[in-house]
Amino acid sequence: MKSTRLVSVCRFSSVTNSRLKIAFFGSDNFSTISLNAIYNYCQLHNHQLDVITPSLKPTGRGLNQIIDLPIGELATSLDIPIHRVSTASDIIQLSNRYNLAIAVSFGKLIPGTFLTSCKYGGVNVHPSLLPRYSGASPLQYCLLNDDKYTGCTVQTLHPTKFDRGDILIQSDEVPIEYDDNFTSLEKKLGAIGAELLVETIDKGLFSKHGKFVNKYEFSLASKIPRTRKQVYWDKVSARQVKRMEDALGSVYTFIPVNKKNKTDIHRVILGGISEHQGDVDLDIPGQFTLSSDKLVIKTNNGCINVSTIQQQTKNKQSPKEFINSFHKNIGDSIYQFIN
Repeated sequence: MKSTRLVSVCRFSSVTNSRLKIAFFGSDNFSTISLNAIYNYCQLHNHQLDVITPSLKPTGRGLNQIIDLPIGELATSLDIPIHRVSTASDIIQLSNRYNLAIAVSFGKLIPGTFLTSCKYGGVNVHPSLLPRYSGASPLQYCLLNDDKYTGCTVQTLHPTKFDRGDILIQSDEVPIEYDDNFTSLEKKLGAIGAELLVETIDKGLFSKHGKFVNKYEFSLASKIPRTRKQVYWDKVSARQVKRMEDALGSVYTFIPVNKKNKTDIHRVILGGISEHQGDVDLDIPGQFTLSSDKLVIKTNNGCINVSTIQQQTKNKQSPKEFINSFHKNIGDSIYQFIN
């Protein structure tokens, strides 16, 4: 990836030459990109590196599977020591072993007691231009709002609040492409964040904090509830529905079921969404029809194409399969999804 031009960096007079003992807190795919970069840096400069990640929990049907987090898989492959934690007390028990903490998508507040025990405190890679989109879901919010740009920030770790540290370094504005989604942005900003993090460590930006000139307004990107994936056809445009899927994955809606004089409301999951081009004979938001191999659905502004449909209690279907089995599965209802 092309090197990121940096908008602003907090400068200071000297850089520590001491050996770093780094506790890297992470969990997801975004954090693995920074871990890989820091691992290579530590190998080159003989710094100590340990990974701290949430404890593994049973998953799957019957809770009989144990699947490692992406950060755990990478740390294992690189033979990096791993500490798995469930509570703040577990983290505090690891105090006084490290002189710098790095947190990238860890998902939990790192206790002030632990940070205080680190000579250089802690730093965090955050995928937004802070203080814009402070919080747990910055990538999702910039997509849901159909922003034209985003960026990445390295900040210090605040002992009691998320995303309230001092900004140390920040990327230039990064364009969000028309067809970007969560995965593509995660990779793009992950690489930029890793580059910023290595520069932060290499220049010792964590040891002294200069005054950062900020030009962005504060906004909160709080955790998004599952209900945000529901489509309200009379309130959203085709572009907004597409951006919902880009940010959150498959969306859902509801359809009335009228079979054998019994009525019900079933959830329907929609996937493979694109904006429909051209005219279609649909008048009311939520109405749908089969066009070629796509299910075309009317919104309050334009229509969308859908590639996969999964009705409640049923297997995933193609649009043709959904329409062909409509009378059997849905009954006498009209071709219209409801809010």
